[in-house]
Amino acid sequence: MMTRNATWLLLGICGAAAFFMALGYQAGGGSGIDSATVPLILSGGIVLISLLGLTFKQDTETSGIELRPLLAISAAVLLFILSVERFGLIPATLASMVAAYLGQSERRIAPFLVYALIFAFAVWSLFSMGLGLPVKAIRGF
Repeated sequence: MMTRNATWLLLGICGAAAFFMALGYQAGGGSGIDSATVPLILSGGIVLISLLGLTFKQDTETSGIELRPLLAISAAVLLFILSVERFGLIPATLASMVAAYLGQSERRIAPFLVYALIFAFAVWSLFSMGLGLPVKAIRGF
């Protein structure tokens, strides 16, 4: 219990430190976001999640780190980084989501594929139309 609280507290402190560091950067909004916007949102989210983790107690005990989900998420991040420029945002997002999905023990493929397609197009729409960034949906198109 004490280790769990210490972990949430350390995560919250790191998030708060990142938040205050990001306050020193220039913030913008809409399609003119500047260098502080994303770090402020992410670090603020980390602080909120840490507070929730400290507030709500977990009823079940964890048995340690499960290797399969850890490797799947690591592979998903690496796959996205290596494929986004080569293939475009939509294929990279789909490949990343499939890699992460393989870390699950439960398999419901049809709903996952529908969700993955909608999510990939939503990500591309957000970046290209919402933020006005020149992001290729699929390289070559």
